[in-house]
Amino acid sequence: MRVTEGMGYRNLLRDLERVHERLQKAQSQISSGKKISAPSDDPSLASDIVRLNGESAESAQYQRNLQFGQSKLNFTDTVLDGLEIMVERTITLAQSSISNATAGTSGAMEVDSLRDQIISVGNTTHLGRHIFGGSQTTTPPYVKAADSSVSYQGNNAGMSVQVGRAVTLQTQIPGSEIFSGSIDIFSTLSDLSAAMKSGNNAGIDAQIKKLQQFSDVVSVARTKIAGFVNMGTNVASGLSARDLSRASDLKQEQDADIAQAISELTMSQTALQATLAAGAQISQISLLDYLK
Repeated sequence: MRVTEGMGYRNLLRDLERVHERLQKAQSQISSGKKISAPSDDPSLASDIVRLNGESAESAQYQRNLQFGQSKLNFTDTVLDGLEIMVERTITLAQSSISNATAGTSGAMEVDSLRDQIISVGNTTHLGRHIFGGSQTTTPPYVKAADSSVSYQGNNAGMSVQVGRAVTLQTQIPGSEIFSGSIDIFSTLSDLSAAMKSGNNAGIDAQIKKLQQFSDVVSVARTKIAGFVNMGTNVASGLSARDLSRASDLKQEQDADIAQAISELTMSQTALQATLAAGAQISQISLLDYLK
């Protein structure tokens, strides 16, 4: 087949276009450090990169949720530790009053004060939210009435945060399982105070037993919280491991091989010069044909 002058020019233009595209791609990879600059460069690769970035963003949200949950759980454990100290002090006061009426009167006043402090513990907040009211987090769960009785205004719902696509982390225990569960600490302290003031040793002893049972309740609650914290630690380890693996995959998919890109740039520049030289030769031949 005879190659016409027009065909020669068209072939030259196609060659220039291909070389120019290679040159631009290499320059883009070197300047950006990325394999592609637009999805159209490689739709399949772009899809993988979008997926991996989406998973990274999702994981980051889970980690924020996890950090919040663990902070809340550790805070709650500290609060319950303080509660146990208060209960131990109350038991000591009660035991001292059994054989000492004077100690009973003064001790009862301290028991009343401890009762008010424990009401405050029941209404503890973390980041502005009550932690012992179940899902009722915006209002105090424990309300002291004019007759000094205390009622629970929360519910029995648990609170959790999403830390994985199918994983949630429990972040609190409702006060109905602790302060006003099998042992109502507020009525127990009221009865203890009355017994201490009247010198009712049998009544004091009965309330001491309840306080000891309440200590067991608090201990069980702290054990549950420790279990939630351990679960959170395991989830955090899993998220970190997957993040490292994903980062490696993303680097492999997204990052350009700079050495290879530089080599491609050099070869493209050489090819461009050769193509331009070939184009100049075609122009010269065409001019000589015209002169003939």
